[in-house]
Amino acid sequence: MPSNKTYSKEEISKILAKASEIQLSGESGSDDGSFGEGISKEELLQIAQEVGISQTVLENAINQVENQVDKQFNWLVGNSELQASIILDGEATDLQVDQVIPELNTFTGQKGTLEKVGNSYDWEQKDNDPESIRRITIIPKNGKTKVMQYVNWNELRFLGLGLSALLGSIALMILLKSLGLPKSTYIPFSPLGGLVSYFGFMGGLKYVFNRQKKKFETIMQLVTDSLERPAQHRINLDELPEQQTDKQVQRNKTKS
Repeated sequence: MPSNKTYSKEEISKILAKASEIQLSGESGSDDGSFGEGISKEELLQIAQEVGISQTVLENAINQVENQVDKQFNWLVGNSELQASIILDGEATDLQVDQVIPELNTFTGQKGTLEKVGNSYDWEQKDNDPESIRRITIIPKNGKTKVMQYVNWNELRFLGLGLSALLGSIALMILLKSLGLPKSTYIPFSPLGGLVSYFGFMGGLKYVFNRQKKKFETIMQLVTDSLERPAQHRINLDELPEQQTDKQVQRNKTKS
């Protein structure tokens, strides 16, 4: 007999998570092992469709997991790039993209360059605070629009990592030597200065990372909001003297 019980969105999420956990751990008792080592994207889409989750929502969830927009700062090697993508319903038009670009230029305070390649739009900008390169790609296709953003500040990271360790080691060596310590002492201890300086630079790099991450998320939201809710293109009849409204035509007929 079919059950009349319904499940809330929160319950559906918990049930799917638990079912996935059971299947992947092999506790389901099934002998076919079809999901034993994971499932494909197509199978995920099919499961989502069966429980009422739209394809667009699931693809966005997959993109967020794969791109790891919420990744944390790595204190050992540092982070110098962010990337993410999102899929929107409907295909973006030239007018919609033209409305997004001025908002991007205004928000970032730096004018970027827009290039159209085929059906896709590429917007690239070089920022000096800090030295970074940002690229946004908008691809309308098959009734949907994919928005991708990428930003990196690799020059700052690579330059800082090398110089911080070198200058820190030299500074400590000079300090210990000025204190009258023998060469056999200040030479072995000088790398400690490089280590301290290295992690000091990491602290600064983490600050840059947090700023870039916040800016990255805001820009992504700005682009998606602009494409989903574009400003209405209004036509002022007063600006079209050759055209007449119905009321104007009626008024002219009455006068004649």
